Amino acid sequence: MKRILACILFIVFVHDASACICELIWNEWDEQQTIEVINYSDVIFIGELKALTDDCYEFEIINVFNGNVRKGEIVTGYYVTSCSDMPYAKGKYLIYGNYHRIDGKTLLDYSQCTPSRKISDIQTKQDSEYFKKELELLNECFDKKVTLEK
Repeated sequence: MKRILACILFIVFVHDASACICELIWNEWDEQQTIEVINYSDVIFIGELKALTDDCYEFEIINVFNGNVRKGEIVTGYYVTSCSDMPYAKGKYLIYGNYHRIDGKTLLDYSQCTPSRKISDIQTKQDSEYFKKELELLNECFDKKVTLEK
């Protein structure tokens, strides 16, 4: 009886809880899904993580595929929704980001449901091949010639 009452109270008082559910797990190369993410991303860049706090991060742009950022620029991103992702350590990242307008401010955010990731940690042959294909696709889509040594 105590368990049932505890469950009811939990359900009643935790109605605002939400979780992010991604439709795709990015552990295999999927060109079509990557193209869809490319089409819906406001900005795609490779950047070096320079600063990290609880809900904010700063990247120095190394290469730009798409969006209104420039090489050498520092961009600030935020944890905005339950699907937002946060970088975890300094290094180079590939970011597929979007802008959100909240309280009159434009905030950069990247989702854990995109193939955004820390590329300076790529170690396996499979991950390295995946990144190579992705880089080729990004270069083709945006007429770039970006090469990157981790």
